[in-house]
Amino acid sequence: MPARADSWTFEWQRSWSGIWNGSFANRWRSLLDAATWRHVYHRPELVRRWVDTVGGACGAEPHFGLATSSSGVQLLLPWIVVPHGGRFIVRRKLESAGRELFGYHTPLLAGAAPSEIDWNHFWREALASAGSAFDQALFRLIEPEFSAGPDLQRRSEECPTLSLEHCADLDAVLARCSSSHRVDVNRQLRRARERGEVTLWSAGPTDSAAALDSFRRELWPAYRTVWETRPVKSTLIATPVEAFLEFAASAGVEEGWTNYSVLRIGSTPVAWHLGFVDAGRLYYWVPTYDVAWSNYSPGKLMLAELAALGCRSGWREIHFLTGRHAYKSAWNPTPRSMTAVAWTSRSVRGRLMAWYDARALA
Repeated sequence: MPARADSWTFEWQRSWSGIWNGSFANRWRSLLDAATWRHVYHRPELVRRWVDTVGGACGAEPHFGLATSSSGVQLLLPWIVVPHGGRFIVRRKLESAGRELFGYHTPLLAGAAPSEIDWNHFWREALASAGSAFDQALFRLIEPEFSAGPDLQRRSEECPTLSLEHCADLDAVLARCSSSHRVDVNRQLRRARERGEVTLWSAGPTDSAAALDSFRRELWPAYRTVWETRPVKSTLIATPVEAFLEFAASAGVEEGWTNYSVLRIGSTPVAWHLGFVDAGRLYYWVPTYDVAWSNYSPGKLMLAELAALGCRSGWREIHFLTGRHAYKSAWNPTPRSMTAVAWTSRSVRGRLMAWYDARALA
């Protein structure tokens, strides 16, 4: 079906109380239930946990939208305005809630497939309707199915996806990988089993207290230890982010949108993973390991056991999110190039900043 250049109407919500209470929250939940394109990052409980921790610390103000097309298609736009301090002026940027912590910034879509929408037309109408409460807009991780035209589109990052379709077990997943990767995974599994039984514990809804305790005592100290030796620092090591991760390890486990897993060799925990799970997808996010077990490739074993769990549980995909890491490529995922959407406000401030940026780059 050819893409439709429908007209769009927008309803903007600029207060947090108006978003979490009443009709807006109910319509958000209804859109999620009827969605034809969704991610875990569209779940209102996940967004609210981010708002209450990281969002509050960065001064995020709501600029949420509900967009409805003339043919009845609906979109949720979970957008925020964030101040960015510069040398001479504070810029107010329109961004997606979750910012760099959320793996996708694509709108929540209900009522049509992405291929039925003229997205360049949509983004232009969104630009015209969003107003001037911000100076610039940047949505970094828009999936290619939702990309804008060349004047609004920017380059972004790769977000590879590992398909588990038609995979009954780990061997079926490994059969799609290179022979060297298959050999190495099986070799490390054999070596680990010589030290003890290799088991994966994934927290269920009644295990939220145990997951939070493990996060505080095991995962987070191990994560910090791994990153202390690296020249580049992790953006996760910050107080508000740690609070968000704790919410994910507790409330997220209880509510069913967090995967918290521990890999053990014998009785010893050697690797951990904190990520999200939704609609048959695992979002592989915060893995770490005990450096004392590095010779056994605990991170690789964790991914192998998660893939095996996914095959048993009926997961369709493992989303590796951003970062072109060799350990992800070894699993032969399908590459997906995200796009970014950006524009400058038509306000006087926005135009002045566009002029300043162009001059700085000249």
